Amino acid sequence: MEIKDKDYEEVSLTAFVTAYPRRYTDILYEKEINDWIENNCRIDVVLNKELAPEIEARCKLIDRLLDESKIKQVLELAGGYSSRGLRYSNNGYEYVEMDLPGIISKKKEIIEGIGLEKTTLNLVCGNALRSEDFTFACSNFDDGEVAIINEGLLRYLSFAEKKIVAENIYGVLKEHGGVWITSDVTPKKFIEVQDNAIPEFNKNLSNVTSRNSLGDRFEDINHVKDFFGKIGFDVLEVHPFSELRDNLYSVNEYGIISENIETTLERAIVVIMKVRED
Repeated sequence: MEIKDKDYEEVSLTAFVTAYPRRYTDILYEKEINDWIENNCRIDVVLNKELAPEIEARCKLIDRLLDESKIKQVLELAGGYSSRGLRYSNNGYEYVEMDLPGIISKKKEIIEGIGLEKTTLNLVCGNALRSEDFTFACSNFDDGEVAIINEGLLRYLSFAEKKIVAENIYGVLKEHGGVWITSDVTPKKFIEVQDNAIPEFNKNLSNVTSRNSLGDRFEDINHVKDFFGKIGFDVLEVHPFSELRDNLYSVNEYGIISENIETTLERAIVVIMKVRED
């Protein structure tokens, strides 16, 4: 299977969609990042602040699970314009972000634009479907454990492509040890809930990228465990976004909440996976 970056570039536009709601959170650097984007980028996508509780919960839950892992070497895939790499690299972590060239170039502009160019964050151009790009990205790490993170990548890939990414991640964790923390396995029925909470969101997203097919989503958690189990992973933990419900700035300060949004927080999940021991 030949991997061409241009075949995935339209997915990069979704980075604006998830960046915007983070301006309604108290996550460090997110307001500055969004101010820079607003002043310097042409954005031809629909932005919706009603997504803020979901995106904030996702971010903070993954942060919490990363903290609990105690792993200080992190590879984040398709991080877009998230501030996580900046926050953790400036807090003693060996942090690498791997993304498509257009995103990496823009991320470097943003970092310089908001005055954080002295960060130790390592930004690497690469595609998660290419094993050699993982090898290059991981050359920054020593022999210790690695945490691999992705928030919004697999949902835009076919199951054949998901399998390739998972096999690449398996190779890294088989060598280094560590964990895979991802929210990209939220089951298919979540889309129905999300459509009730934020009408037109998925329709608008499909206008941005053709890679937003319901057929490329997992059926349920058993499907998740079976799919990744065949590759060699064990799903160790499953956490609903609602675990962070009481700690959401977007809810407590901006009042962005409804019964349907509450349901999205209950249905969306983050899982922790590890390579199965022989």
